[in-house]
Amino acid sequence: MAIEVILIDDHSIVRQGIRAVISREKDITIVGEAADGATGVKIAKDKKPDIAIIDITLPLLNGLEATRQILRQNRNTKVLILSMHENHVFVEKALSYGAKGYILKESAADEIVRAIREVYSGGYFLSSKVSSLVIREYARKKNRATALKSISVLTDREREILQLISEGLSSKEVAKKLDLALKTTLVHRNNIMRKLNIHNQAQLIRFAIKEGLSSL
Repeated sequence: MAIEVILIDDHSIVRQGIRAVISREKDITIVGEAADGATGVKIAKDKKPDIAIIDITLPLLNGLEATRQILRQNRNTKVLILSMHENHVFVEKALSYGAKGYILKESAADEIVRAIREVYSGGYFLSSKVSSLVIREYARKKNRATALKSISVLTDREREILQLISEGLSSKEVAKKLDLALKTTLVHRNNIMRKLNIHNQAQLIRFAIKEGLSSL
């Protein structure tokens, strides 16, 4: 049995291109097309396709809302987003709305076919560029979470001292400002560096500025 697909894109030339690609595949067939989101939702309700290929930017009803409504009507339909937007925000939103794949309109024809088959079989598919984008964003968020976790190991006094150090105060000046013994201040400073795995004052300052602890 062929994989039944509907196309929802407001550019006829895009639909024609996809249709031409899919027409060469014996196991995939197009059962409906729409040029706007609202019509696409109606066609999906009527045809109950295996795959709905949807553009994000659509008239009458945007692709994300169309995705939500199509999946609400029939959870068996898999949504594959086809978009010109190479942006991790769009990718994350699409996946959060239930899409199983995200491919760029610049993708090669064979990538579209592979995406259809992968999503139909229960997997996920991201264009190579999109995949790299998502991985970079994940790494950025992970690094940010790690930094926040590092900050959480500092006591209130250590955070206070870190901020003052980052604003250019010497250990002696920090001790005077906080009414602490110099020896106590140096112990706090060493504890901060040990907990954050930081080895010199320049790194301390950069860390504090990056994480918003410094007023500089």
